[in-house]
Amino acid sequence: MRLSSGGFTLLELVVVIAVIGILVAAVTPSVVQRIMDGRIEETRAEAQALYDGMVGKPAESQFGFVGDLGRLPTSFAELAQRGSLPVYTTSTTRGIGMGWRGPYVNIGTTANDYLTDAFGRAYAGAASGQVRSAGPDGIAGNADDIVYPPAAPATGGTVTATVKTITGGKTIVDPAGYRVDLFYANGGLETSLADAAAPFSFSNVPMGVHAIRVVKTVNPQAGSIVAQDTIVVRPSSTTAAELWF
Repeated sequence: MRLSSGGFTLLELVVVIAVIGILVAAVTPSVVQRIMDGRIEETRAEAQALYDGMVGKPAESQFGFVGDLGRLPTSFAELAQRGSLPVYTTSTTRGIGMGWRGPYVNIGTTANDYLTDAFGRAYAGAASGQVRSAGPDGIAGNADDIVYPPAAPATGGTVTATVKTITGGKTIVDPAGYRVDLFYANGGLETSLADAAAPFSFSNVPMGVHAIRVVKTVNPQAGSIVAQDTIVVRPSSTTAAELWF
């Protein structure tokens, strides 16, 4: 039986529909997997970009948000929106700059693209320094999560200082009567630590470019600055400064 004088038979149509169904069934999983793989790779790339915005590339003396503000962001929104954070300015101590000078990320086609992964879900983990996506299944804390970096990063280091002076042709190391001050960003504002007794050491110093100086603590001329320098602090490392006067 024919549907029309020039058309297909019912059997021919059934065969064509069956073949199309088989092809769709065979191709669809592959297409879906390609789309999923593309979203996973896009999310990984975004996660790394967010991480770089937070901590920069310390080996290249680029310290991102942490280097300017002295802390990790409380949310990823702080990487692109200054909000109430102090604007970037140059401090009076050695001309070191600090404060927000973003945006630290440039992802996506709209202002909020950086806040969500390729699955349309919000990233988490800003305060820990790790960028976390719940992955394809949308359930956080299981095997398909996308996390960068794999372990929470260190964002601070240690500074040690040695004070040296030449008296009577001899080098005197860490003479009495002097204090070492270290200046760094705390929430984008300049703050300082002081150590009045050798060996001079400062721990948990945020990574970045900082100022350090030696101040006389005894008369005459108590309070006078006798030496100062600029230092670079990298995460999980010790910066040794020698300050001569």
